[in-house]
Amino acid sequence: MPNRILKESICTSPNIEGLTWFEEVCFYRLLVQCDDYGRLDARPLFLRSRLFPLKDDIDAATISSAVARLEAAGLIATYTAADQPFLEVCKWS
Repeated sequence: MPNRILKESICTSPNIEGLTWFEEVCFYRLLVQCDDYGRLDARPLFLRSRLFPLKDDIDAATISSAVARLEAAGLIATYTAADQPFLEVCKWS
C-alpha cells in the first residue's frame, strides 16, 4: 500500500477542529487504510479491526459513532454496494 502524505493545513482545518480527539485519530487511521481511490469497507467490526487492532477497549459502537461524526463533518461519505457498507474519503484526489 502506498504511503500517504498529509499537508500541514490539516492542523488548521475547521472540519478537523470540530472533531473529538478520538474522531480525529479515526480519520487519520482511515487515511492509511483506504485503497487508492479513498474507499474502505465500512462495517464497524472491520473498521475496528483495521483501525485499532491492538486496542481491546474500543468497540464497534464507538467506531460507528465516529464514522457518523466524520460524515457529518464532511470528511467522508458512506454508501452501500452489494448490500455492504463502504466509505469514501471526500476530496481524496
